[in-house]
Amino acid sequence: MAHTPFNEFLQGDLKTLETNLRDLLDPHLPEKDHLSLLNLACGRGDETGVLAKLLAEKSKSAHLQGLDIRAAEIGQANSRWKKELADVTKNASADFITHRGDRLLDLAEIGTPDIAFLRHQNYWNDKPVWTQIFDQALERLNEDGLLVITSYFDKEHELATAALEKLGAIQVGSIINPNSRALADAPGKSVDKHLAVFRKK
Repeated sequence: MAHTPFNEFLQGDLKTLETNLRDLLDPHLPEKDHLSLLNLACGRGDETGVLAKLLAEKSKSAHLQGLDIRAAEIGQANSRWKKELADVTKNASADFITHRGDRLLDLAEIGTPDIAFLRHQNYWNDKPVWTQIFDQALERLNEDGLLVITSYFDKEHELATAALEKLGAIQVGSIINPNSRALADAPGKSVDKHLAVFRKK
């Protein structure tokens, strides 16, 4: 069954995500005239409004680029946020393209973002592919760029963190979400249970 843009829990999840991301990023993200963010495996981009709002608080203008291999979800994201983003902030734009996250270096138009964001990264689903995604995301970032992940599971977060550190990333902040909403489809799974921010080496 298809999901509606807003289910009964989504707005609460996004409000919690906004609070935790602001706390996580604020010490590490300086104010700039312009900020850019690359949202990898973004799906339909439900968190776009949250991300745009946080960037707008730190910059005069901002751009968000979303990537996912699922064309239908990317179509939903483009259709929705072209209409709704102006209701969140006037100084941010967003677009979404269908592309593989482990082929980031093929996309010159992405440039060098200030932040790479991976919500509910899925490292243990395919470790080699996700290692490539992490590696190429880090390479794409600008010199002072940040990579931010959230995770559903304790163990998967540990594995992803270890993989990033092996690639040379330095963890500079983390949050365990005390208000993470438990999900029934797998033991120990809950929404944005862990958040962490990394710098390039």
